[in-house]
Amino acid sequence: MDSTPSLASPTALGRLRRHTEDPLYRMGYLLIAGAGITSLLGFVFWILAARSYPARVVGANSAAISAMMFVSGVCQLGLPAVLVRYIPTAGGGTRKLVKGSLLLTAGLSLALGAAAALTSGLWSPSLRFLARDASWLADFVLATTAWTLFSLQDGVLTGLRVTHWVPVKNAIFAATKLALLFALTGLSPFAGPFLAWNVPGVLVVIGFMWLIFRRLLPAGDAPDASAELDSPRLLKLAAGNYLAQLFGIAAIFVMPIVVADVTNATTTAYFYVPWTLALALLLVCQNTASALTVEAALDEDQLGPLFRRSLAHTLWLLVPLVAVVIIGAPILLSAYGPKYAHAGAPLMRLLALGAFPNVFVTLGLAVARIHHRGRAVLGIQAAECVPLIALSIVLLHTDGLVGVGWAYLGSQWAVAIWLSFTSLRPLFR
Repeated sequence: MDSTPSLASPTALGRLRRHTEDPLYRMGYLLIAGAGITSLLGFVFWILAARSYPARVVGANSAAISAMMFVSGVCQLGLPAVLVRYIPTAGGGTRKLVKGSLLLTAGLSLALGAAAALTSGLWSPSLRFLARDASWLADFVLATTAWTLFSLQDGVLTGLRVTHWVPVKNAIFAATKLALLFALTGLSPFAGPFLAWNVPGVLVVIGFMWLIFRRLLPAGDAPDASAELDSPRLLKLAAGNYLAQLFGIAAIFVMPIVVADVTNATTTAYFYVPWTLALALLLVCQNTASALTVEAALDEDQLGPLFRRSLAHTLWLLVPLVAVVIIGAPILLSAYGPKYAHAGAPLMRLLALGAFPNVFVTLGLAVARIHHRGRAVLGIQAAECVPLIALSIVLLHTDGLVGVGWAYLGSQWAVAIWLSFTSLRPLFR
């Protein structure tokens, strides 16, 4: 009787140790941990913002943050995913690849961030204050640049297989946001959430630039006999991935702007909270797909087994998370206030259900990148984005916020079914 636990326990611990030592799972868990920290503290951030600022201020700041992230996404040129794909095999060209990517996207962010803010009254009347206030203009440009570099740094850390730094980076960023939000509540009655969100990003980017270039990257660009950077394939994938990312970021960051322009700032606040929380579920898919990309890049012959393991593992992780969101949506949103729960719970449930088809969509994108198929990446993300935005505009007028949920769920399932019968079909075997 007493010997059974002593024999079973080492066996269970051994299985757990082998599971977490597997690079595919370990990298996925570390990336999910980083995303989870950001999402959890982001949840708290918007609770405090909703409790400290009127709904119209929360709506205006959330739309400004979404616009900043959209412009940043345009300026990233699709390079975070490209860095994840090519850094593992870049060899002595790693430092040059990273430095060139960061400098190019930073310069573009400064230019396009300024252009977007100055023309905000043309493309979004609800954000015209970005051009009318010099401090908002400067903050928007700096925030856009910092967020671009922040995102590329995640790709660099993942490609270098030092993903243990990702949760550290995200934890510092998220915790500093909360502290700054407290400090700015009385000092900045309108721009407080935007400043609290973005000032920590600038500080984190500076610190991790030092870490990456002084500690993590190879010391020079000496030739590496074991690995060579495939520049033509990289450029081909980067071009397709960039055009695809425009659709991808539009599907995420344009939606709050669409809601703000079709409805009003208060309704946007009720939309933005469940939208942000539900999108956190998609980070599980995105991070397991990043782990798949790195490991398959190192050994493409193992793509089939790696894909099947990633698919099963991601679904296993999502089932309890989606169940919690569906059951607890009113409770989660009530932390922001009763109006948030009443207006956002039905939307949040539909968005959570969309995480299941998104597993196939996200892994399909990873497989296309592994195969250097930029056009396939473009096709997948266009098929996600266009129906979502078009249907949302129509259904917002007829069904309100829940219409966005139906538009999202339908577009995700359509793409997932298409991929399952085409590019992913051979990998299921």
